[in-house]
Amino acid sequence: MKSRSSSRLQDRDWEGVATGVADWVNPLLSSPGSPLEAVAMAGSFEPSLMPRTSVQQGIMTGLAGLTARSTSALLEMGTRRLVPRGAGLPAKLAARAILGGVGAGIAKIKYEPGESMWRSGLRSGGYLMAWSAAGGAVYDVSISATSAVKGRGALRAGITSAAAMGGVLAWSARNLKERKSVIERWPVEQKNELPMAVGIGYAVYAAGAGLGKGYLASRRGIVAYLGPGIPKQVLGRAINAGLWVGGAVVFYNTIVRFVGRSNEKVEPAYATPPASPYLSGSPESKSPFVELGLQGRRYVTDVVTPALIEEVTGEPAIAPPIRVFIGFNSEPMYSMGRTEMAMAELERTGAFDRSHLLLVSPTGTGWVDQTMIESTELLTRGDVATCVVQYAKSPSFLAAQQVPLGRHQFRALLWSVKQRLAERAPEDRPKVYVFGESLGAWSSSDTLMYQGIDGFDHYGIDRALWVGLPGLARWSRNGMAHGSSDLVPEGTVGVFDRHEELAALSDEERAELRAVILSHDNDPIANMSPDTLVRKPDWLGEQRGRGVPEDMDWVPAITGMQVMIDAMNAMVTVPGEFGSFGHDYRADMARFVKDAFGLNDTTEEQVTAIEEMLVRLDLDRSERIKAAKAEDAPLPPQYKDYAEAGELPTSVAGVPLVEKRTPGAHWLKAIFGERGTKNISETAKLR
Repeated sequence: MKSRSSSRLQDRDWEGVATGVADWVNPLLSSPGSPLEAVAMAGSFEPSLMPRTSVQQGIMTGLAGLTARSTSALLEMGTRRLVPRGAGLPAKLAARAILGGVGAGIAKIKYEPGESMWRSGLRSGGYLMAWSAAGGAVYDVSISATSAVKGRGALRAGITSAAAMGGVLAWSARNLKERKSVIERWPVEQKNELPMAVGIGYAVYAAGAGLGKGYLASRRGIVAYLGPGIPKQVLGRAINAGLWVGGAVVFYNTIVRFVGRSNEKVEPAYATPPASPYLSGSPESKSPFVELGLQGRRYVTDVVTPALIEEVTGEPAIAPPIRVFIGFNSEPMYSMGRTEMAMAELERTGAFDRSHLLLVSPTGTGWVDQTMIESTELLTRGDVATCVVQYAKSPSFLAAQQVPLGRHQFRALLWSVKQRLAERAPEDRPKVYVFGESLGAWSSSDTLMYQGIDGFDHYGIDRALWVGLPGLARWSRNGMAHGSSDLVPEGTVGVFDRHEELAALSDEERAELRAVILSHDNDPIANMSPDTLVRKPDWLGEQRGRGVPEDMDWVPAITGMQVMIDAMNAMVTVPGEFGSFGHDYRADMARFVKDAFGLNDTTEEQVTAIEEMLVRLDLDRSERIKAAKAEDAPLPPQYKDYAEAGELPTSVAGVPLVEKRTPGAHWLKAIFGERGTKNISETAKLR
């Protein structure tokens, strides 16, 4: 006797199931939004600013599909209000024509220079509305055509679906081939293969769709639990949204904290405190070596020496360079704690007696472009003091929310330095320069956003160099970077893609510049802005800059996401292979430092020698970072003199840290007690 389950299996219409599965994977038949989703996902392979790996391409493809899905879902709600779900094809097409016509009319809103985001967003919404209506019409016609075929079996459905899917994949492959041909070769191979990218794209799409269904399911459950009534429905929706937002925030902060633990990592080649009293972390320093963090320890170790300056420039060094670094774990109990420590370090090292004082705002991890610092030290013959105060300990894309803190901290540093220099006669004051790259450029330039060039005089800044200034920065967004504001007198700010543009100015024009902004035309981080989601940016106009593909088109919402994905790959660099492309500014740095800060007492031969030395220093630094043991790494310049004298660096610079990780902020003991954090001397275990 057959079981009931086997009887059900025999009774099931397997051909109907197969036909349904074939229709579900058909990019024209799976849903009203599927035609637009297919177009968006195939279009995601088109050229953009940066090359991509298969993973990055897959993320972009999935996000493009989800964007089309969301847009189509909104339009479908409007269509269902005009005609019921079971209405005939003519009625459905009429409803879509009405909505598409409305969208096309909205899309014709004339662009006005300087228009608001609302106006741009409305026009872009019209485009998306019209395209969604067209995609829905394709779906309706396709469904009607397949339904009209009598006796349509699984084989015919499978062939139809395979043909439609094959067309989409062929389109994607053509776009990917074009993409690879028009984007400049990257220093590190970026494998972007269609099968893997499509697979990851569908995984991202499925994950996003699943989260969307989960959100709706939890909302239905909460609303049903609260019972009928509009107030209860509104309350239920609010509770559901709050739970999901809260969960997302907790998840995000957990990731940030986990990634931020890398700040406490100890690298074997950067575990020895410096010997020179001119450096933070030295025995005389008020900024303990153990609290400098990963980037801070690199910063105070790789300092240029007088011997190296003489070797490169052929001239005696004026003084040993001063490097002050205040780590994130140093006294953050109150807002001015790190600033006060920085001022104490500047006083201790004699920084105010130097001819040049460079104040630097780092990136999210505390990273500072060593190529820039080394250029400054070589160009000034060592007669410079640099000061860095760390305000975060996560990569910049996770530390963007820390920009207000970085801005506040940098403003406090500027004001404190100004007050200290006010005690000196004008002729005894050093020239004050400001530098920031990427997130550091954002936080430091924002300090002056409400004052413009007047802020330079207010804070006593002579000149500023901002590199890779993010498009999200207020200085960029307000147009001051391009001189379109009353706060920026003509000729005081210049934006340049490469040094040839700066060199083309006359000596008088370069002398007028108070702020120099180095921003590559194809840098996604510099081009990334909310405006790109709803408005065609100027850099995608008829006159395109270096590295911007001619075949790159603007699509509402999609292009903005493409730029964000490209930003993930914009910082790929190879040690010693200096590029002037994307977010790699090392090849530009020495000459921009020279001209931006007016360090003109250098010959062309010396600049060339400096650039060659920067490459050597970068290669040595990469070897130190990778070294599993300190003895396997090249010695930093500051230790070479001791090594030549037969003395080990450890005998001069103190004893190295032997743990793989420092304990973090010792001030946590004041909050959590001894159980909250170990004593520094115990955890660091100084040998």
